[in-house]
This record gives sequence, structure tokens and C-alpha cells, in this order.
Amino acid sequence: MYFVKKITKGFLFFFVALLILSSCQNNTKEIDEVTQKEAVFPTEHGKKVEILYTDSGLVRMRLTAPIMNHFTYNVKEPYTEMPKGLYLEFFGDSSKVKTTLKANYGIRYEETKKTEVKYKVQVVNASGEILNTEQLFWDETTRKIYTKEFVKITTKREVLTGKGMEANEDFTDWEIHDIIGHHNAE
Repeated sequence: MYFVKKITKGFLFFFVALLILSSCQNNTKEIDEVTQKEAVFPTEHGKKVEILYTDSGLVRMRLTAPIMNHFTYNVKEPYTEMPKGLYLEFFGDSSKVKTTLKANYGIRYEETKKTEVKYKVQVVNASGEILNTEQLFWDETTRKIYTKEFVKITTKREVLTGKGMEANEDFTDWEIHDIIGHHNAE
């Protein structure tokens, strides 16, 4: 009798477990959503980073950033992020700084060779002209910087404000798309 009760309890447990398991269904759409939301972590992380970009033995650009993260895994396009800001110096052929750029955030996409900088962006060229905006894009292929956001450009003689601008990458030849204001510099 003891043996029969033990088999009955075991069979009953197996039957209940089978019933519970067969009532569970996995929605493939839900599974896809969960697996696609995998966390993205940097493959490389650096603090107090300084990078020199050279061409033909000459330093062309120096980038410094308090934090730099490089993402290559589980992303559509590999990118480098500077979440705490960056400072760039562009050098001319004489190894003198031609242009500087600083911003509180930056991200560079490797395949498209485009960089976006945001929050208190400031570009200063060799002539002392200053561009201030909240968002700026740099296209390495076309060697242009541009934005559709509000801009303020200060020269030695005037201050111009407007919406949107485009310039060459060293900010020596620029154009504001929609000028809003213009007054003499003091």
C-alpha cells in the first residue's frame, strides 16, 4: 500500500507539473523584444584620454576627453562617446593651432564618419571668430561642420545670431542660413 501511495503521489506531481508547463506559452514577439533590448556596454573605456591624429607625420588634431567609451558590440554602427565633454585642437601645416572646439558631450560614428557635439558648443578659429551653439555636426567626408539650431557668431567687429549654419571644418569660411540678429561687437 505504501508503494502504491508513493507512485500515486509521484504520478500526481508529474501530471501537475506537466499541466503547468503545457499551459505556459512563449510569445515569439515578446521574446524578440526582450532579446533585442540587450544592454549595451562599452568594449573600451578610458579616463583622461588624449588622442593625437596624424597625417604624413604631422599632428592634425588633438582630442582630450575626461571619459571616452568605445562601443562595438550589440550596436548598429560602432561609435565612440564622450559623455563628459571633449576638447579638440585642429593644427595647420605649421603645427600651430588653427581651430578649437569644446562641448559638454560628443559622439562619433565610425562607419559614416560623422560626429555630433552638444551642449555649450564653442568653436574658435585662428582669426578669433567664435561660434556658440547647442548642437553641431562634423562630417569628415565633406569636411564640413553644420547645424540647424540657433547660432551666435562673434567676430572682432560684429555679433551675428541666426538659425542654422554651415562652415568648412576649420571654421574659416562660414554662412548663417537664417540671420535673426546683427549688431556691432563692443
